[in-house]
Amino acid sequence: MLTVAPPPPTNQKDTEKEPVYSLVVIYEGVDSGKRANYFCESLMREIGEATLFTKDLWSFKVLDIPQVRHTAAEVAAVADVVVLALDGNTKLPDGVKAWMEEWVKRVGDENPILIALFNPSDVGQETGASTRAFFSAVAETAGLTFLHMPGQTITEDGLSA
Repeated sequence: MLTVAPPPPTNQKDTEKEPVYSLVVIYEGVDSGKRANYFCESLMREIGEATLFTKDLWSFKVLDIPQVRHTAAEVAAVADVVVLALDGNTKLPDGVKAWMEEWVKRVGDENPILIALFNPSDVGQETGASTRAFFSAVAETAGLTFLHMPGQTITEDGLSA
């Protein structure tokens, strides 16, 4: 189970409000987007239905556009959890790598959790392993917590291992 502590209050008024968690999802394609959405919904249920959440989704393709990449990096820099969801055994596109570089420069003291969700076919694959190693190195350099989840397949009833 993943445990996320509530963001610290910044002033007395904030202590009277429900904590708000910010989730950012960067996804490769339709299947990885579905897996990430299901994962986030499960995480939200686990933390508590009374807790407020914001969720931003960005596809790999839109991160090729510099203005969009810049905005996505700004949004992710203040997020509590950043989820990277991958479909296949391909190398990360340059736009995603550029987004990660820009994002970690902006993170500051928030220290979001970076979670990588891999396709079942990525488990044990050389490309999947090198991608995990890249994410791990980025997280270590930026002082982030990095978790990677084994691949799951989407079925009509949800996810299966």
